Amino acid sequence: MKVLHTSDWHLGRGFHGTDLRQTQLEMIQTVCSAVEEHTVDVVLVAGDVFDRALPPEWAVRELGQCLRRLHRAGAKVVMTSGNHDSAVRLGFNRELVALSGVHIRSGLEEAWDPVQIEAAGERLLIYGVPYLEPQIYAEQLGLDRAHHTAVMTEVLRRIRADAAQRSTDEASTRVIIMAHLFAAHGTASESERHIGAPAVPEQTLDHRENTAGGLAVVPLELFEGFDYVALGHLHGRQRLTDRVRYSGSPIRYSFSEVNQHKGAWLIDTSALDDAAVAVRGLDWAIGRRLARLVGTIDELLAPELVEAHQETFVQVSLTDDQRPERAYQRLREAYPHLMHYSYAGAGLTDSAGSYAQRLHQAESELDVVAGFLQHVRSRAATQQELNTVETALEAVRTASAGEKA
Repeated sequence: MKVLHTSDWHLGRGFHGTDLRQTQLEMIQTVCSAVEEHTVDVVLVAGDVFDRALPPEWAVRELGQCLRRLHRAGAKVVMTSGNHDSAVRLGFNRELVALSGVHIRSGLEEAWDPVQIEAAGERLLIYGVPYLEPQIYAEQLGLDRAHHTAVMTEVLRRIRADAAQRSTDEASTRVIIMAHLFAAHGTASESERHIGAPAVPEQTLDHRENTAGGLAVVPLELFEGFDYVALGHLHGRQRLTDRVRYSGSPIRYSFSEVNQHKGAWLIDTSALDDAAVAVRGLDWAIGRRLARLVGTIDELLAPELVEAHQETFVQVSLTDDQRPERAYQRLREAYPHLMHYSYAGAGLTDSAGSYAQRLHQAESELDVVAGFLQHVRSRAATQQELNTVETALEAVRTASAGEKA
């Protein structure tokens, strides 16, 4: 059988205040087209189907249309709830919709109740583990400590026991695990909600038993012995081992994802004896491109650079020694899709102490105002500005003298 591993659709999410509805509709079409093109038998969505517990109506409607199209294509769907989803709302009527081949796993005890799919002498046992908040489920699992590693250790123990009981010699059985968590050696992004691990965007995390945050990172050793582990939560498509992988989000939800591979994993279950051969990546380019631009105002306003990024979501970091005049306005005119702007020039090295020192050394009201302007905008006052301030100060002095006369 062919299995498509996806996750983190985040239907209803925006990008720095910009509506992504059309991009997400394109994403849904891309998933459905891939299923049809590759004659996929099973589609996995490993959590964060929606971006929030109460998704917009259009997102719910479009998900329904997507599932109907996948059903017409002959594909089964296994979907789990993530930390962004409402497990109750996503799992509503799950027993009924399962009759159409859409299997939703959103409760604890469903984690060790597999979806069984048989075809061509092969059987799949797909265990869908929803996002399990340790503080909620540790007690139900009989655990003394409430952390992600302990919860997953116990859940996987129960899955192994169930799989052992179901294994027979009548058909070749493959066991696939779906889970929504932070696994060791995974690389984080800015767009993932914190789930206990102190993740720094674009850096990897390891399991550490001596810290609470480290225990939120699940060690890869827990997944040994399974044919394939389809993970969700981290937004970059990643291979942790040949058998343990993140599909990542199909589209980019933060600038930290600019260099990530986007798409899905396509698994040929008949070849899973050699997972390196059985799994291949499908590359998708959905929505606007992203770019992080760093440089001086003159460098970033160079015509060839502006032309290259007219239709790109842009993040700009200015490095001029002094903050340029009207910098944001000029950049926004050049880049219509400027999403994030910051100034990282030498002016930021001025500390509060140096500002206080300038005030202490000021010999006139003009020096005080000039020091304030330098402090709040990281740019020295121009001579024209100083002339304007001096004129205003002189007018105040004249008016004050008149009142006292």
